[in-house]
Amino acid sequence: MESLPLWSHFWIIASLVILLASIIQGMTGFGAGLLTGPALALFLEPKLVVMIIMFTGIGNLLFVVYNARKHIHADRALPLILPGMLGVPVGAYILHRAASSMTSLAIACVSILFSLILLTGYHMPIKREAVASFGFGFTSGILCAGVGMGGPPLILFLSNQRWPKEIFRGTIALHFLLTGTLAIMFYVITGIATYSRVVTSISLLLPAIIGFFVGNLIFHRVSSTIFLKSSLSLILFAGIISLFMNLSKIL
Repeated sequence: MESLPLWSHFWIIASLVILLASIIQGMTGFGAGLLTGPALALFLEPKLVVMIIMFTGIGNLLFVVYNARKHIHADRALPLILPGMLGVPVGAYILHRAASSMTSLAIACVSILFSLILLTGYHMPIKREAVASFGFGFTSGILCAGVGMGGPPLILFLSNQRWPKEIFRGTIALHFLLTGTLAIMFYVITGIATYSRVVTSISLLLPAIIGFFVGNLIFHRVSSTIFLKSSLSLILFAGIISLFMNLSKIL
């Protein structure tokens, strides 16, 4: 499907998915794309899915960055953000040229792999953090613009380095805000941002904003560890379903 009529059954389903994903993002600063991508890719055209992730994500991230502004440190954020922005044009080109089926598979596989790695609690600190930041940031920028999910490499890196949750949340939100905004600019240039896709994406902003405020309240009241594991389990489940659905279409 290339668009969603307002108040149609699929629009309501998409709104509920966005609401849940935004609660996760309001809580952790990430996760919206990981849940939204596999779920919406089951019935929507992949390029529309990426557009929805970008538009609704930016709406939330503005609030996250504002609330976490005191915990964002330039010396730790810039080595991730600048390479991420360099990776955006590469990701936008991939999205523009790649087949829809391959994009959907990429969304599912990235979700499954990322969820499994974090759920195992894998941890191996990297001593030269600034150098490693370039590679992880660049890869995140490619995935952000290419499949609407820049989180996997970045979250894995920050979790592995055991950043405090406040700095973690603020830094990653700023990264996605800037790379996501840049990605939308490239979508306009390449023609990915069609009128129908933009209108559909904007129509889903309200559930995204509501979800963010709910998640933000949870962030200050509930153990982030428990909530993160629950969120990752949901993301893993959605990714597996999406993977099997897309494989059945190809095979």
